[in-house]
Amino acid sequence: MSSEPVIDPKIKVLIALGASVAAGCQPCTEFQVKAARESGACEQGIQFAVEAALAVRQAATRGIDRWSERCQGARPELDAAFRANKQLLAELISVASAICVQSVPDLVLHLAEACRLGATPEMLRATVGIARSVHNAAMEQIEAVLAGENANFTSTPNADTLCGTAQGCGCR
Repeated sequence: MSSEPVIDPKIKVLIALGASVAAGCQPCTEFQVKAARESGACEQGIQFAVEAALAVRQAATRGIDRWSERCQGARPELDAAFRANKQLLAELISVASAICVQSVPDLVLHLAEACRLGATPEMLRATVGIARSVHNAAMEQIEAVLAGENANFTSTPNADTLCGTAQGCGCR
């Protein structure tokens, strides 16, 4: 049995950087950029990892936009008067969305704005609960794909490859 790593350590860090960017985790991204530099990755390699991850995020956004249009059908125009009466709803949707895309800065911003517009703690708890349910359902779909019959890999990665408190970025 070979003791050589399956993936070169520098490549492993660049993959972790891309995953951090795609997850929207700012502390993870900062940590992984430093780790990539320490592993000997060049600035072009770091930028390549960032661009690859952003391309996936953008493709996912375009894809879900097309899917939601398919589900909804014809999309009505939303005029300023309609939007003005829905500011709190927009902020609660933004809170849930920030949770689902794991964007801490957006979460902080939209929580503050929702509170400013009169959201109660109960409304915020309900919104967070909805976001967690949606996020968990999406993760179940991902796990189902990873556990598929045709998968030639285990869906449980080795602990030393994960981002987390042991890696120094503060994630759990």
